[in-house]
Amino acid sequence: MSLSGVPNQQDSTGGGDKRVNAHLRVVFETACQITAPFFEPGLGWGGKPLTLYARQTLHEKYPDLTQQDVALLFAAVQRFHRGSPNK
Repeated sequence: MSLSGVPNQQDSTGGGDKRVNAHLRVVFETACQITAPFFEPGLGWGGKPLTLYARQTLHEKYPDLTQQDVALLFAAVQRFHRGSPNK
């Protein structure tokens, strides 16, 4: 079972696709693009990073997502931006 209550998908051999949250995968690329400015190195407000605004932007852009979905999407976006080679 995944966190969302939807069972993990597997093929009959037991090793198939275990990915879940397909609805978040659909918006992931766009979410990374719209949050990129909030993860720019050296940018902040009063010495604080702007990542809180990235999460709020995701919530506003995707109002149909649950708070849990926004949190999962934000965590993935955060990992993406921290792992970018030019950072």
